[in-house]
Formats: sequence, structure tokens, C-alpha cells
Amino acid sequence: MMEVQKVVRDERGVAMIMVLGMMSVLTIVVAAALSYAVSVGPQVNRDENWQAALAAAQAGVDDYLAKLNRTDAYALTVDCDNVALRGPDAEANECGWDEDTEPGWVAVQAGNPIAGKFHYDVNTANFWKDGSVWVESTGKVRGVSRTIQVRVARGGSTDFLYYTDFEDADPQNLVAYPPGGSKSLPTGGARYDACGRSGPSLATYWWQGGGRVTSNWCQEIQFAGNDVLDGDVHFNDSPLMSSSGGTRPRFLKGYEVADPNCTEAAGRPDANGIGTNAGDGKCWRSTSSVNPYVGTAGARPALPLYLPDNSDKFVNFPGCHYYGDTRIRFNSNGTMTVWNTTSAGQDIKGPGSPADLNCGNASQFVPATGEKYPATGQTVPVPTDMVIYVHASPAGSAACVPGQIVNGTASGSTSGDQIPKGTGDSFQGVSDISYYNPEESSYTTTKQWRRVSGSWVVDTTFSPNPTISTEVPSGDTHPVTFDCGLGNVYIEGTVSGRVTVAAQNNVVLTDNLTVNSTAVGNTAIGPDMVGLVAANSVVVYHPVSRSSSTDTEGPVEMPRNRNVNCPSSPSSNTISGTSGRNGDTLTCVWTTTREFGSSYSDIPHAGLTDYNDNFWIYASIQTLQRSFWVQNYNRGDDLGTLSVRGSIAQKWRGAVGTSGGTGFAKDYSYDTRLQFASPPYFPQWTNAAWGSKVTGELPAQY
Repeated sequence: MMEVQKVVRDERGVAMIMVLGMMSVLTIVVAAALSYAVSVGPQVNRDENWQAALAAAQAGVDDYLAKLNRTDAYALTVDCDNVALRGPDAEANECGWDEDTEPGWVAVQAGNPIAGKFHYDVNTANFWKDGSVWVESTGKVRGVSRTIQVRVARGGSTDFLYYTDFEDADPQNLVAYPPGGSKSLPTGGARYDACGRSGPSLATYWWQGGGRVTSNWCQEIQFAGNDVLDGDVHFNDSPLMSSSGGTRPRFLKGYEVADPNCTEAAGRPDANGIGTNAGDGKCWRSTSSVNPYVGTAGARPALPLYLPDNSDKFVNFPGCHYYGDTRIRFNSNGTMTVWNTTSAGQDIKGPGSPADLNCGNASQFVPATGEKYPATGQTVPVPTDMVIYVHASPAGSAACVPGQIVNGTASGSTSGDQIPKGTGDSFQGVSDISYYNPEESSYTTTKQWRRVSGSWVVDTTFSPNPTISTEVPSGDTHPVTFDCGLGNVYIEGTVSGRVTVAAQNNVVLTDNLTVNSTAVGNTAIGPDMVGLVAANSVVVYHPVSRSSSTDTEGPVEMPRNRNVNCPSSPSSNTISGTSGRNGDTLTCVWTTTREFGSSYSDIPHAGLTDYNDNFWIYASIQTLQRSFWVQNYNRGDDLGTLSVRGSIAQKWRGAVGTSGGTGFAKDYSYDTRLQFASPPYFPQWTNAAWGSKVTGELPAQY
């Protein structure tokens, strides 16, 4: 008994020792944990403050965006009531703030200091140049500061590779709406307001129904089966799809459309990227002959976007300003050669231009002696980060004569560089139907003979003999928008620099327009960038002639009954008959009528009639009232492929070719640099919100 109790007491002693040991270990662990918690607590708090400071900086950006979205004009002056703007880096202001001013801070949440505060500085130097503002916003929480730099912009047509407001033809397109056509006015142009006859305010979209759908009032333009668009695309209208010329139109990144019938489900593609039948008549028109390829993105619903007509603002921007029709060839060395005839006596530098800007000698922009065509061109530097703007001529406008824009070697250019094509010194000698296109014309030839010493001879007192009257056309249907003096600019070449070319009327591309920093055919890279803005249209030059035949009637003899007869042709000097007295005269009048036929032919022009080749345009294109199209797209031979590397935005749908094989097929690809930059002074959307475009972090500024 005694032995058993001893064993038990010994075991209890061992247990006590074990418990005491475990308690010691736990004490050490708890102490270590407490020590770690105390040591990392400040780091945890700093991490929280670090993240909160970034959120406070973003709150500053959001605050400035909210003010911009209330009014764009907020960026134009410094708001002295905005405490967040107060500081040493404020822009020129009337607030009394200078480099000694302490920065102002605004609480993220009033009454909650834990949420932090923000201060921001803005740089609006590029507001008019590219529509953006740079914001440097600093957030501060419990002594921790972080600064972010953000480029904010409202966005514009350069957000998309391709944008159209209306998908029917430009109501001024005389090919789509010829004189006397069932859809046309008697003199040409759209007949119905739904098609834009009275402008866009009364025009309708396809999805709105009405005459465009039920009565076929408008000339609808389709995407053909060989068209390829590689970039984001936006339609306010409903697009029409066709298989003509290929298999189906290909929108490699899909597209978005403001048709309210279009839903995500309706525009969803199948496994091969082809739009499904569910979308037929919703995300594209029910009258389409094929469903488009829309890739993995599909066809998507979107709100409408609208382009402003702010072409009149370009008169206020810095750069080179010319008056009347202007011919420009860009050179890869950063210069441009300019031909012009009506800028003499004008200030050819825009407001705010640097003093050393060289736009040429205005006094030399005059016609060649005794001619209407320009003298030798002037070569000047490209006005980088500025504009080239062409105003209408102060002398008014009229139909062009041959070579009035540029006349080949006579103007110091290449031999084939004559615009418009033709011979002579009157508009009736123009052979290009874009500048002169009558149904018929007529003129008279008057020749006189006199009886001298018993013989009839050509009368030398009648001068000139023969006299040829002015040719009078009838039914001339050429687009008067190409008349000289209206403010058209004709461009081509390789651009080195960043420039926007704008015109009060049309921008006309006469050959490839490329950029020096990119090999032709490649994706655009480097610093060189071009914008094209036309108050009317951006047009690809394509000269075409029309067949004609002449018939000469007469002659009519005056006076009659002299017993002598006029010759059958005014080229002959011999008349029949010998009667008459010395001093008698005989006047003969022939009437020649030229009838124009239905056969059309391309007129050779370097870079344009190289059939089945690519015509390259590296530019962002925006037409504020009309469209982007090809002259005489329905005439002549196949011109190959129109390859645009940039972006296209137009009010009305422009045609570049036909399913019959005339004009160009489309090959459009987006210039991804436009996500972060735009050509100088490029127009912005009228109804888009301001938002962040590019964000990066800087070392804390305050």
C-alpha cells in the first residue's frame, strides 16, 4: 500500500514539471507575438495610409473631371474659388497666387480626416491643340503623400477607326442623286428631307423607319464583301451589309451601333466570328444580303455620338493660312512645297503663331504672268504642332480653267501634275468631269470675205478672222464644290512632323499621303502624325473624261443672194462664185455642237491610275458636314485598294467604289497611337464626357 502511494506522488511531480514547462513556452510565444505586433503595426498603418493617399489623389482627379463635365470652359480660366487649385504651380491667374502661395487642400470627405485630402495642379497648354488637360493630383493621408499625373480628355472621332452619323449617301452627291433622278431634285441632290436635303436636323436614321425604309427615298450605301476594317467602329445609323465583291464585310474588332433595337444578344457572333441571324435587322439592316464578320467582340449597342461643325475655329489657330485653292506637296525632310495664286496681300500666319514661323512670301503667291495657273511653288518648313488652313479666296469663285491649281512644269512641278486636266485657257477646255461636265455645248465660228480687185479674199479688216464665240454649255452637272476660289487644298507626299490640314471647303488627296517615321504598308509608329479636317469633304482625286462627238451645221450666209457661196468648213478660204462689186462682203457663220456621250475613261495621273495597287493615306480624317469619298468612284477602271492607316469620321456615308468594279476596295486599319494622342487642334465630340485617358504616378509633389 505504501509503495503504491509513493509511485502516484512521483507521477504527480512529473506532471507538475511538464505543466510548468508548457506555461513557460506559451509565455515566450505570447511575448514574441506581442513584440511582432508592436513592431509591424506602424508598417501596416503606413500601407493603409499609402493606399488611402492614392485614393485621395484619384478623388482629386475625379473632382476636376466633374467640374469639366459641367462646362468645358472650366479649363479656360483658373477658378479662384477652387481651393484645390491654389498653390505655387497654378497657371496664370487673377487670384494673386504665385510661387510663394501655399498649396490648398480639400478634404475627400468633409469632417472625416481619416479619408485624407487632395490638391491638384493643371496644365491646359494643349487644350486647343489636342483637347486634353494634364492633371497632377496629390493625395495626403496622415502625413503620407502620393501624386498621380493624368491626361484627361473628352474624346473625339480618333477614338474610332471608322465613324459615321448617317449611312446613306451625302445629299449633295450628284452620282447618288443625279439631276432628274427619281430620288433627286431636278438640278441634282437629294429630293427628300429624310435623306438630308435640308441638312441633318430633319434627316433620319434607318432604324427610325419612315421614307428611308418604306419608300426607298435615299441612296443607301453598303459595306461590300471585300471590305476589311481593323479597329473600333461606331455607327449612329444602321449599316447595310453585302456579299458583292467577296464573301462578307469583315469588322475585325466588331462594331457598335446606336440602333436601339441592337442588343448584346442580337449582335453576338457564332463560333466563327460571324454575326448570327438573331441580329438580322437589329444590329445591321434586315435588307442586308449577308451577315457580317464581327470577330469575338460582336456588334454592340451604344449611345449616339455627334461631331461638331467647328470648322470656323481654324481661323483662330496658329500655323500657315493660305487663301484660295492651294496645292501642297510634303517632302520627307520636314518641308512642304506650296503653290497658290490668291494669298498675296494677306497675312498667311494664323493668330498666335511664333514669330519665326515661315509660311512663304505672300507677295509671291500670285498667278504666273498673264496666266491663271500658279508660278513656281515655295518650299517652307512644315508648321509642326500647328495647322495649315485654307480659306476661300477673297476674290470669289468660278469654274476652274485647265491647270489653274497647278500646271505641271509650267508651275515648277512634274510634267503630269496638272490640275484640273485639259487644254486652253477657259473652263470649256477642262476634260475632267469633276470640273466641267455638260450634256452638250455649242459655239459659233464667224468668217468674212471681201471683194477686192475682182476677187473674193479673206477680209483682213475683220479681226480676228475667223472669230470663234465662247462655248456655251448646257446641262453642266459638275460638282460646283470643286470650283476655284472656294478654299480647296490639294495635298500629297511624305509628312515629317505633326500637323493638321484643314480647309474651308474640301481637302483633296492627289497621291499617297504618308508619314516619314513609318515605312509604307506598316503600322504607324514614331512622332509624325497628320490630321485632315474639311468643312465640306475629304476627297480622293480621280480625274475622268467623257466621250464626245461634234457636229457642225451651216454656214449661214449674210447677206444672202450675192450669187456666191460660203465653204462647207470654216477651215477653207475658198468660196464659190465670182459675182459682186469691189468692197462687197460676205459673212459666214457655222454652229458647232459637241454632244457628250456615256463612255468614261480614266485620265492618267501619277499614283492614282496605277490599277490594282494600293493608295495609301496615313491620317486621321474628319469631315464636319459631308463625307470621305472618291471622285468619280462609279467611272473608269478598278483603282485597286484604298488603304487608310488612321481614322475616318464623316457626317454622311461617302462612296469609294462600286460592286461593279470601279473605284477602290476598302482596307482601313486603326492607328493605335490615337488612343493617347491626336493631331493638333483635332475636333472633339459634342456630347461625350470628360474622362481619364492616360495615368501614371510621379514622386510625391507635396
